[in-house]
Amino acid sequence: MAASTENDEQSLCARCISNAQFAKWIEENGSHGKCDFDKSHGRSNAVVTVEAFAEEVDRYFRDNYQRGEEYMCGRPDSDNASYDTYGEPYQDILGNDLECDEDVFNAVVASLPDCSDRDIAQGDEPFYDDCVNYESTADAKKRSRVDEEEYWYENRFSLQWGEFCRTVQFRRRFFKTKEPLDRLFGKPEEYHDGAVKPIYELKVGERIFRARILDDDFNEVRLQKNPPAELSAPPKERARAGRMNVEYIPAFYGAFSEDTALAEMRPSIGDQVAIGEFALQKNLKVFDFTVFSKATGDKWKEVSEHTRYDFITQMEHEISKPILPFEKQREYIATQIVAEYLREYFECDAVIFRSSMHGGDKADNRNIVIFYKGAEFVGKERVLTLSKHHIANVMDVFYRTSVGKF
Repeated sequence: MAASTENDEQSLCARCISNAQFAKWIEENGSHGKCDFDKSHGRSNAVVTVEAFAEEVDRYFRDNYQRGEEYMCGRPDSDNASYDTYGEPYQDILGNDLECDEDVFNAVVASLPDCSDRDIAQGDEPFYDDCVNYESTADAKKRSRVDEEEYWYENRFSLQWGEFCRTVQFRRRFFKTKEPLDRLFGKPEEYHDGAVKPIYELKVGERIFRARILDDDFNEVRLQKNPPAELSAPPKERARAGRMNVEYIPAFYGAFSEDTALAEMRPSIGDQVAIGEFALQKNLKVFDFTVFSKATGDKWKEVSEHTRYDFITQMEHEISKPILPFEKQREYIATQIVAEYLREYFECDAVIFRSSMHGGDKADNRNIVIFYKGAEFVGKERVLTLSKHHIANVMDVFYRTSVGKF
């Protein structure tokens, strides 16, 4: 709006405005005088200039209203998304709020303070725009709170997991870690219901693959001397920290396909990789973070009704997300604690999660970590036996990309 108009020096009185709040303001801030808009209002009422009243209306409007936020809406005659904004034109809002005659309203609106034509030419944007909707700030905040509550509910487990990770990484990790995990994971019996169960027994005979890159220290000669021992998990005195184990407590990291086991090694072109195929000799009680994502068709409807569906689907990504080498020491803290938690309080023998290195759908891209329980993993009367092994030459490495946001 223009900074001043020919209406600015006109005066209006409290009787010109039916809104009690604005009428009271005129009475408290005006002086006795003649009303220029209605002669019947007399000459002795409290009056203010249109310019002064427009400044008060502007303060009120800016304090209580904002430009309407955009939202996506659908149209029945089109499949394309369209957008609209919340609210209504500022003239409609002020017309309802001021409750005054048209002449008074037009004079006030014309005198609303805003940037000048010169300001606009220099890049300023006017606050009052005839082509824009405005909405109550209170309504926008209320909607934002609802959106935040819905977002929190829909992502509550990921958010709780994030808080747990920050706590054990930066505040404490040896005390009071069970309580937040109890709240996050719930009770073990919750996982026993439904047609598809996140906790189940992996049966004897299941094939598991494990790979190891050959180098100057670990070569083919050494491999052939004792393949079961060389392709098994390292002994406890040489066990390094991993996603699901701490240093000096070994764990058997395997995969359900040769391709996934190979990808987990992150080999370079020209590397030689020893790959072993193992078979389970004992049933294992596993916690499977991928169990629901594998469901299709009618099964998906069943699993989506499982009481732990939201938790498992959110945690599947969190547990298996890629970790950069320089972040491993910090990022692995939370998952290492979870592994021990599942072993001790859920009495699980292993955990299954999606590979962060192999996202293809041609092969099973699940990983498995078998927990250490005081005995070697491979051998007679052990958990696993080595069925066969071979050496693969890495001839090519394939990367699949997606377009990121700038």
